[in-house]
Amino acid sequence: MKKLWDPSKSPSKNLEGMGLRAQPNDTRPSPQTEQSKNGTMIELFDVPDSDTAGKRAKRFPLNLDDERYIADCMAKWGDDYKSMFRDIQTNNLQHTEEKLKKMGARYILLTPEQRRVEVPDKVRKLLPSSYSG
Repeated sequence: MKKLWDPSKSPSKNLEGMGLRAQPNDTRPSPQTEQSKNGTMIELFDVPDSDTAGKRAKRFPLNLDDERYIADCMAKWGDDYKSMFRDIQTNNLQHTEEKLKKMGARYILLTPEQRRVEVPDKVRKLLPSSYSG
């Protein structure tokens, strides 16, 4: 955009020359819809595809501290989230019952490659049959 900006023109004329509008709510048809006067198309944002398989495979749904935290809570209470919520010694971060359920579900659904903390015996039965503990 810097290369195409002409300081001798007004901002609205510069934007119009690039195929953009200074007033986005203006409903009148633009004299140039796709390309600017000099024939160059402006790309304002280069949004990468964030759902590529390479990046998603390396990402962990829970960070290591959260895995340890929920594993400790589950080792004591299993899947009894109400008791887990009320135990302020184990649940020292005072997560809500709903937050603990979400963390527990994410932890249980981790694949063996994603899991970095051993699954407690009390919840091993909850693992999907395709995963080993």
